[in-house]
Amino acid sequence: MKRGFHFFLLSCFCVGLLGGFSSDLELNGDLAAQQFFQTNFQNRRGLAYRWTPAGEGTYRLHYGSGFSPAETVLGQVPLLCIVNFWNPVAAVGRATLEAVLRGELTNWSALGGEDRPIEVLAYNRPDLPRLPGTDRPGLRQVRTQEAMVAAVRANPNAIGIITWPLVNPAVKVLTIDGVNPAWTLEPLTPASYPYWTELTLTEPNLSPGRNWLYGGWWRRWRFRRALTASFAPTKSLGGQSAFTLAAAGDMMFSRGVAATSISQGDYRYPFLKVAPILRRATLAMANLEGPLSDRGKQLNMFRGDPRFLEGIQYAGIDLVSLANNHIMDYGTVAFLDTMERLTAAGVMYVGAGTNLTKARQGRLLNLGGVKVGFLAYTELGPGFTYTRAPQHWAATPELPGVTPARPDYLSEDIARLKTQADLVVVSIHWGQEYAHYPTAKQQYLGKIALAAGADLVLGHHPHVIQGLAVTEEGIIAYSLGNFIFDQKPDATRQGLLLEAAGDRLGIRQLRCTPLVIASEQPQVAEGDTARRIMKLLYTVSQGL
Repeated sequence: MKRGFHFFLLSCFCVGLLGGFSSDLELNGDLAAQQFFQTNFQNRRGLAYRWTPAGEGTYRLHYGSGFSPAETVLGQVPLLCIVNFWNPVAAVGRATLEAVLRGELTNWSALGGEDRPIEVLAYNRPDLPRLPGTDRPGLRQVRTQEAMVAAVRANPNAIGIITWPLVNPAVKVLTIDGVNPAWTLEPLTPASYPYWTELTLTEPNLSPGRNWLYGGWWRRWRFRRALTASFAPTKSLGGQSAFTLAAAGDMMFSRGVAATSISQGDYRYPFLKVAPILRRATLAMANLEGPLSDRGKQLNMFRGDPRFLEGIQYAGIDLVSLANNHIMDYGTVAFLDTMERLTAAGVMYVGAGTNLTKARQGRLLNLGGVKVGFLAYTELGPGFTYTRAPQHWAATPELPGVTPARPDYLSEDIARLKTQADLVVVSIHWGQEYAHYPTAKQQYLGKIALAAGADLVLGHHPHVIQGLAVTEEGIIAYSLGNFIFDQKPDATRQGLLLEAAGDRLGIRQLRCTPLVIASEQPQVAEGDTARRIMKLLYTVSQGL
């Protein structure tokens, strides 16, 4: 009898022990909490887990503590305040923000924005993030973080709260007391940023016998050990961007730009007022509209003094597109000389090469541990390229040149580069000059690029600002306007510096800085001028 009982106990022990090795752990929580867990948890052999709906035997991830005595604080998560992308308010102080959340400030004009009522959004579930004041009655409530992002995206008056995995370009993360988690490349700490919550794991409550028989006790012990290796109550789980990108419009170093810079005695002159913005980016890029060379014969309009490379280097521009309709203005000799001089100066280029294969190859760069691919293309043909004497433009298997903006090239090249890169950025020289709205062909090519896997498409050539399209597939900036240029109409003396913050999962945030060109020198627009440019960008972006 005793022997049978002992055998039964031994059998139960073995079943429980083996069950602890073979069974999956069932976890439940919102998608953001799942991403925090998956990013930080160090998998161990034989300790698998899977996501399931909440139920008996399920571990539950949530924000905050005190829901259950059987809970473990995994770490600290920063809370991010978001507003609509087009809301002009980008930064607030903590005291001002908390007055908004308490309902003491009710109009965006009090924060430097437009005369609009402020609508504070909150969650209707206690296990989701909250800030002081968001539990007051009368607030519009949403059920999930995804619903919060959708509500803020649709409402220019709204302000909400999310955690890092939900950050995307359709909404804007506010800078608070000078710190913006989405644009900070260094890890955040509670000492540097004011708003945090705890990510907590609550254990299931099972009966001792059932818990042992199904391996739960042993599995739980092993899971706790793994959690200790992966998490700590004071550990910062805040995601942050891995890199930032700054993109500018068309640069031309001839005519008035050259004359003014020479009169100033400084080939850095065009960049003096905007260089700090470009230099703060992990990588800065622009379109080089014409060769930088002292060689070749004039076939069309532009050729810049090679000494302007000093200005490009001073500005911190790392990469230029050569795929445009002026790079052959002084023939193949100046074109090849430009590529050689750029390489010697340490400035990379895309969209051109000594043959078609090299022109289509693109660049694969490591930006903050993220592999980012770059490609460039240009429209060609009647009405776009012009020379006084015959000149080939498009690269061929045998001849140097630029990469034509052909749909098949875009699809093939982007798909190929996407197999190697986490993100792909594409520059396209396209559209109609001096038109604020993209052509049907621009929109067609942009959609092809996104469908092939591009994350960000940057447009040049119209010499004026065109709209910004932020979609689920990716982002298209149809034209950044002029950057370094000498044209006279007001619209051609306006441009954008577009900054993007990203990580392996894509572009997380966008920031558009309006520029005005005065005396062939771009500078950040201010006051009414800045508001007019951003209003123009908003207007021409509608419906894209």
